[in-house]
Amino acid sequence: MQMTPVAKCSASTCTYNQQQLCHTLGINVGPHAECATYSYGNPAKAGFKEVKGGIGACQAADCRFNEQLECKASDIDVEMHAHHADCHTYEPK
Repeated sequence: MQMTPVAKCSASTCTYNQQQLCHTLGINVGPHAECATYSYGNPAKAGFKEVKGGIGACQAADCRFNEQLECKASDIDVEMHAHHADCHTYEPK
């Protein structure tokens, strides 16, 4: 089993976002399909450029891609929604 990759992230204010890619080992998606790893306020970028982000855990139990709190989508996109980042690949069951 492999982690579902984050294909694109438009949350440019996130500490882990560099050039619309996520550079932390794994993000967590919360129960409302929000990126629970979204981090802002730190002026320095974090993460490692060679690391491509993936889904560590998904608590959006009502998503059709969620299987036993693991993401089974081929990849996901993260986009800004109001003042937080959401999994834009989320689809209700």
